Amino acid sequence: MSRKNVKLSIIKDVASRKSSLTNRSHGLLKKTEEMSVLCDVDACAIIYGKDDQVPLVWPSSETEVRRIINNYKSMSHVGQSERQLDQQSLLKQTVQKNEEKLARIQSKNRELQMENIITDIMTGRATLEQVPPCDLDYMIRVLQERMKLVKNRISNWENNINNPPFQNSNTNRDDNLKINSSLCHEDGVMEASTSRNNHTSE
Repeated sequence: MSRKNVKLSIIKDVASRKSSLTNRSHGLLKKTEEMSVLCDVDACAIIYGKDDQVPLVWPSSETEVRRIINNYKSMSHVGQSERQLDQQSLLKQTVQKNEEKLARIQSKNRELQMENIITDIMTGRATLEQVPPCDLDYMIRVLQERMKLVKNRISNWENNINNPPFQNSNTNRDDNLKINSSLCHEDGVMEASTSRNNHTSE
């Protein structure tokens, strides 16, 4: 089950905020350790509580923490900026993703609306004159896309007819044996029936 999105705003209740900080801090330190061990990468987490004098740190070794920080500081500013993600950058990414998602939904809705209009015109419930001029170009594009789909389906159907799937010779032989067996059985039934009729007539 996927987790619901967390609203990024301060928790107003002080007790709940402290409890959330404690739980999330230990979870973050644990995730940092897991990532470092499983992926064999340098990772460091330093968490300062608002009223804490001593931060929570992973790894626990001060020497290791200093080594990782110094390695990061030794990188160029371009390299640092490429790997930074502060709250402002995170919010910007979230806004961009939501805008892209909204644009896809709006595009899909417009396409569905246009398909409904085309259906209404074809069934006589609407006329072409009722379509706004600004939507005519979009209608043409939608119709062209639908025509491409229809042509592709017709082409695939014709290819299937002209080039039927290859059947294994063993399968054909088995089918022929079944047909011959069935014919022999029918011949035997017919001969038996004819023989009984002859005996009856005698």
